[in-house]
Amino acid sequence: MAQYVIRRILFAIPTLVVISLIIFAILDLAPGDPTSQLPLTLPAEVREQIRESLGFNDPFIIQWLKWMQLMFINEPLHIIDSIFNTCIGDCESRARIISWSSRAPAVDIIFQRLPQTLWVLGASFVLGILIAIPVGIISAYKQYSAFDNIGTFVTMIGYSAPTFFTGILAIIVFSVWLGWFPSFYDSTLVVNSWDTFLAHVKQMAMPVAVLTLFNTAALSRFTRASVLDNLNEDYVRTARSKGLGETMVVTTHVMRNSLIPVVTLIALQIPGIFAGAIITEQIFRINGLGALLITAIGQADVPMVQTLTFMFAFLIVVFNLLADVTYGVLDPRIRYD
Repeated sequence: MAQYVIRRILFAIPTLVVISLIIFAILDLAPGDPTSQLPLTLPAEVREQIRESLGFNDPFIIQWLKWMQLMFINEPLHIIDSIFNTCIGDCESRARIISWSSRAPAVDIIFQRLPQTLWVLGASFVLGILIAIPVGIISAYKQYSAFDNIGTFVTMIGYSAPTFFTGILAIIVFSVWLGWFPSFYDSTLVVNSWDTFLAHVKQMAMPVAVLTLFNTAALSRFTRASVLDNLNEDYVRTARSKGLGETMVVTTHVMRNSLIPVVTLIALQIPGIFAGAIITEQIFRINGLGALLITAIGQADVPMVQTLTFMFAFLIVVFNLLADVTYGVLDPRIRYD
């Protein structure tokens, strides 16, 4: 397993390099210029000097290599220095990726927005997993029962209804009509007492519920289909013929094999916590990474878009590796020789 993980990490390095080249090339061809935010009265020669100082007149390959140095070396060193309170190398004059719109380091802005995304979208994803897997297993075991029919009806509604519709509907019903929850997320709220904690829970309730419904619907249907495939396998009949109870058969044999494809779906959806709920963040005014990406695109902030998209791609590579490692834990037949 250790050798397999090392091989996958070594293979991930050129993969990330190719991804960075594609991201940089696409955004380099897109319209956008750091001088577009400057006053129109600024002389043309001053604009050209600014472009020259930022390296935008360099050849494409030189710009990409400079960006690679910032993304793969400078920014990781800065993160390490921030975590361990160290100063590796010349940390004071170390160049960083600067956002065009805010004139601040892009990674620092991302980490400022990260808690809002983790609180809301992370909580909804965890709740979705905790609800979807038991519901999918029970629905498959009790196929065509009342529980299965109700679960199928609810999950079909949750999966087919887009989050912008369910989000707006939740605001109208629970905020406007009933007045139970606030209609927007207050990112400036500081939790330092019981009252502020309750206020934080209330403002999280609707966005978490909307995203949990969507995540649960997709994952529970996938879990149900996977469990149904395994319930009719020969090894299940063999386990039953040996006198094992139904609880032991389902939890020990069926569930472990059924969760292998489910782990793949979960691993691929985890990066979506940071990138896939952009619409929901806009509806509930959540000042997270999705809103940051939308703002950066609207302002033609190329460095911020490059940094965010590369971070999303990095998360996909990492969680694919974790999914492959988890296969060996769930299924002892899988070996990575």
